[in-house]
This record gives sequence, structure tokens and C-alpha cells, in this order.
Amino acid sequence: MTIRAESVSPLIKTLLEKRGVKDIYKFLNPSPEHLSKTESLIDIDDALKIVSFIKNNKKILIYGDYDVDGVSSCAIFGRFLMDIDFKNFRFVIPNRFKDGYGLNIDRLRNEIEKEPFDMLITFDCGIGSVDAVKYLKEHSVFVVVTDHHLPFDKLPDADIIINPKIRKKEDDSDYFLCGCGISFKLIHALKLAMGLKGFDLKRYLDIVGLATVADVVPLVGDNRILVKYGLYVANSNPSIGIKMLKKIAGVKRDIKAYHHGFVFGPRINASGRMEIADKSLQLLTSNSEAEAEKIALELEELNRLRQKECDNIFDDALSRVSMERRGITLFDKGWNKGVVGIVASRLVERFNKPTILFGTSLDRWDDGFVISGSGRSTQDINLFDALNEVNRIAPGLMLHFGGHTKACGLSINADDFPSFANIFEQVLTRLPESSFTYKINYDLELSLGDVSIEFVKQISLLEPFGYGNETPEFLFKNVDVAEYMTIVNGKHLLITFTDGRNRLKGIWFNYPAEFQLGDKLDFIASLDINYFNGNEYIQLIISNVL
Repeated sequence: MTIRAESVSPLIKTLLEKRGVKDIYKFLNPSPEHLSKTESLIDIDDALKIVSFIKNNKKILIYGDYDVDGVSSCAIFGRFLMDIDFKNFRFVIPNRFKDGYGLNIDRLRNEIEKEPFDMLITFDCGIGSVDAVKYLKEHSVFVVVTDHHLPFDKLPDADIIINPKIRKKEDDSDYFLCGCGISFKLIHALKLAMGLKGFDLKRYLDIVGLATVADVVPLVGDNRILVKYGLYVANSNPSIGIKMLKKIAGVKRDIKAYHHGFVFGPRINASGRMEIADKSLQLLTSNSEAEAEKIALELEELNRLRQKECDNIFDDALSRVSMERRGITLFDKGWNKGVVGIVASRLVERFNKPTILFGTSLDRWDDGFVISGSGRSTQDINLFDALNEVNRIAPGLMLHFGGHTKACGLSINADDFPSFANIFEQVLTRLPESSFTYKINYDLELSLGDVSIEFVKQISLLEPFGYGNETPEFLFKNVDVAEYMTIVNGKHLLITFTDGRNRLKGIWFNYPAEFQLGDKLDFIASLDINYFNGNEYIQLIISNVL
């Protein structure tokens, strides 16, 4: 159903304008017609070169990263090749603990010795693999690099490089595509080059939506459209893998972006974090419900173990955080490098400090005295720029590094950890104090009287929500507390607010135990509708009390 801009409330329009939305109609009606032109990212001549390998039945090696984005990218591309009846290909998902991130020369050497291949296509990796691509070219392999990570000064000498960070600008609709979004675009380019007019690409969108949300790329431009239609496919005609993930995770209602980010994504990632990601790839390419259900159960157990490991590392790290330092940089040889990034996110949320945690493979592989770090950042600090500055100050200190503005991965020699920690802190001390000030953001200030069932329902028109298009939050000031009670052993707080004429119920999850309720409150909350006994009522979900 088409939504007219004039049909939404003035408050919704104000909210969108404040968020910088210039075309409200397009935002409210994301359509495949609004996707950026594939030809602006992928030259048709390059697509034809890849098609020639397919038509001549050349051996293709698909090499993807081990996270949900890389695995999803490989899955949809492999499914496309199978759907067009091309079988002369195989997957390689590197072992996080043995092979590390990106193209690993030793792994490539083994693959060539085992079964030579004519073309290698990377997904979600490769933009920094200069030496590995050189090795492949020396062995007469045609190399296609598809990646969305920020490039370094020197690019690999690949035959084809597809990366929006190289040929696009930030205000282009496809600049923020994740690896799986690029894989989808490549499939579209091949469809055009092969003249497959009746071939429906929508079948892959449920997995594209999963990867886009789980990889935490901004849900703007093409990403918003891909996730919106991906959710439609996930709820109407999902692939077997998504169907089984939903079943095993116990999701009863329609899938939303939340489920991709916090339910399905962690289960897909658990395979690569705890073991190798082959299980996740098998799930997303499976044509058997029985096989897919078995794998989904295995991922469920791996995710449970992952959660336990994260909790243990988080508790350990808490005791080591120095409040005097601008950043958090910690290492323990007993920490699993596959999960330290998740813990880093939790520490950033707790302390609002850029955080890099280092771990090892434990007994999964001998790291040879090299430790791997995973970092997460705050609202205002570009982590990739910070690492570039570390590299400028101490070239070679980091053996490998890469990532985004808000997340990074790197490796160093274990003996160099103190030096890295000090130089990273030195880089942070050069930044202005304002970069470290925690900012409480909200979209609009409302009164209780502004909130209606219709208004809350209109907020849903802004979905899917996620990074870059967060769930709207509102400031309420000087509101009376009519009544309150704790639930779930005192962990959460139910509050009824009133302004004398209007009453609204709210819930504050995991509220601070030391918090004391006053007669009036200023607070930040999002809005939801609860359904009970056939009735619907508004619920304020409190995130901050000022």
C-alpha cells in the first residue's frame, strides 16, 4: 500500500526532517525501483568477464569471511550458481583461529594443490589482501574482490574490484552496502549480462536482509530497501535456513529487523566464533528441512556456549577497566578471540570508551605468539582513523588491521601489547574532550497528550529500525509518577505516568537498583503498543531518566 506523505502526522514529518530525510515519500515507500543502478557499481564489461568463466565451465572458488555477512554473501551467490545449473564451484570459509581474516596465502596454496581453480571471488574480504592476490596472479588465477571495508592506500592487483567505498560517495544510495548487498548486486549484474529476464532475484532477499541488519551497516538508501523487502520475503516465502532459524529460536510472530540483529545473526555468527562457519553456510544453502533443522539446533547450542563465554570475559574485563584512561585496551591469553568483539561492544555501552580487546585461539589453534584484537567505538570516534594513526606512529606494530569507523580487527605480537595499548591511548588523548562526552539523543520532545494509538502506529511506518535508522525516542519532561512496582525479582520497573489529564504506562528494563523515584521525572522513551485480552494500549519503554 502506497503511503502519501500528507497522510502522516505533523510530528512524524518533523521527526523525519530532523533526521535529514529529504524525500519523505521515498522514505515511507521504499521500492526496488528506487535502488541505485547496478551498472554504477559494477561495470557490465566486468560482469561479462565473469559470465565467460561460467559459460566455459571454468572452476570457481568462492572465498568468504566467517561472519554472518561473509557467510550470507557466499550463500546467496552459491545458490544463484546452483539455480542457473552451474556446479563447477566450491566454497572456502576460512577458519578464524587458523587462517585469520582475509585471504590467507597458506590456505590458498593448499586449495590450489588440492584442486586448482581458474577464478577466485571474495566476499566481505580481500580489499587489504595485497600479497595474497599477488600470489594468486602468479598462479594464473583470475581474481575478483568484492568487499565493503574501507580500502588502504595500496589496493590489491585484482582483475576486478567491486567496493562502493572506492567508487562511491557517502551520499550515494549504495555506499553503505554490506558484503551481502554487494553479492546481491553482483548477481543482478550477472543476470543482466546473461539475459536472464525471467529470473526472480527476490528469492535471495531474506538472507540479504539478515546480513544487512546483522552487519550493523546504516539502514539508509539501498540498505533500507533491501531490508524492507527482505523482511517481506522472510515472512512470506523464506528460504529453508531462515525458516529453521525461526523455528528453533522460538519466534512465533513475524520476523522484524530486531530478530535479524539479536536472534538470528548471533546464531549464524556463533559457528565462526566458536568453531568454523561451515555449519552456517550449510544452513543457508540447504534444500532439506531435516538437515537445516539439525544444523539450526547445533547453532543454538553453539550460541548458548558463546553467550556463556562472553559473560565470563565481560566479568573478567570489568575488574581491569581503568577509568583514568580514555580508551579500554585489554588482553588475556585465556580469552577467545572469536568473541572479544561482542564483549567490547558491551564495555563501550557501559563506559562510553573506545574499546579493543585481545584474545587467542585458546586450544583451537597455535597462534605462534600472535594475538588478535577486536574493537568497537563510541558515537564520535572513528576507530579506523585511530588505527591508521597508530600505524603512522609505529609502522609494523600491527601485523594486520582493518575495519569500519565503529569496528575494527587487528593482530599484533603478544609482546607488543603494552606498546600498542600506550600508543592507542596516546592517539585518543589528542582528540577533543567533547569526543568522549556521552550524548543522550532523542528525536522530539513530547507531552503525554501528544501520544495516541494512531501516532504510535504511524511510527511503525518508519521501520525497519536499526543502525542509521534507530527506533525513535522522545523526551518527556516534568511528568508525575502516579504509581510504580518492580517485577522479575526487582530487575524491571513498571511505572504509570500522569499529567493530570492523561495516563500512560511505562516499563524500565534493568533499571539501576540505586535509582530513587521522585514526584516528577524527565525521561527518554520509545513508544510501543501492547495487546492484552483483545485490547491494545500504549507502553512507554524507558531508556534514560535525566
